Amino acid sequence: MMNIINSVFEVSESFMNDSKYVNINHDNIFRVSKRMKDSGVKKFEFEHNSLEDEDEQLIRKLVFMELLGNSINYCYWYGRYDIRPNGSDSVMMYKLMEESFKKFRNVVSLNEDVVKDYISLLAEHRFPLLEERSKHLLETLSCSTDIIREIFRSKRHVYEPFEVLVKTIPGYSADIFLKRASLFFIQLNRRFGWYQDSISVLPIPADYQVPKMLEYYGCIEYSEGLKERIMNYILIPKNSLEECEIRAATILTSRELSKLTGWTTPDIDSWFWLRRKECSNPFHLTITTDY
Repeated sequence: MMNIINSVFEVSESFMNDSKYVNINHDNIFRVSKRMKDSGVKKFEFEHNSLEDEDEQLIRKLVFMELLGNSINYCYWYGRYDIRPNGSDSVMMYKLMEESFKKFRNVVSLNEDVVKDYISLLAEHRFPLLEERSKHLLETLSCSTDIIREIFRSKRHVYEPFEVLVKTIPGYSADIFLKRASLFFIQLNRRFGWYQDSISVLPIPADYQVPKMLEYYGCIEYSEGLKERIMNYILIPKNSLEECEIRAATILTSRELSKLTGWTTPDIDSWFWLRRKECSNPFHLTITTDY
């Protein structure tokens, strides 16, 4: 039986075995790992909020909201990374979802009224890829019961709920690098402290910001042509060799950093993501629902 999580690392290695556009610099990875350990900063401030057993209803609602929000946590820009009508980004996306839930005060799980209201708010605020977002939201609504049941059955080990998520909701599984599937469980780990013993088996969510920062620190290196296209806001096609090598190198580099620092996957992800504004360079532009 295929190990779905390991398959992400295997395909990443396949892309990087004879890479054409992206190189992994192991010397710089070692230097950055020392800088990371010396910094002593690796976590989101909101990590591991304490919720008692009597708050299970609230926990269930928060898990539903994370499952819904993370199903459309991708591509917030038009043409250039800073073209975002009404400031639409991941923060706004979650804020609008909370507004929809507040309109239906007794709702503690997903229902059609909440999702339809949420879609209308996303349209009003001019989020890109609205057709795809609508599809993924409705798909998550119809499939959420099984994955929520599995999550509450197994809060210690991430393997089983991860596989159920990938097998149950196509919008989560379509990405060859399973970015949003990994991010969903990382967010649960950050919020509730779940899966602490196994969270590092997950690949880092390979998106826009982490590879930007890995390249900025010299852990990965782009070919001259790829670097020029990124700096000039030229689209990198989804599933092109350039894009796949960027994401594959991100996953393998982050795994190496985790081994060198002893940090978890969420720690590595947090450290780079929280430093994203140190670098003014644009990230690579790919129109995708994967990240």
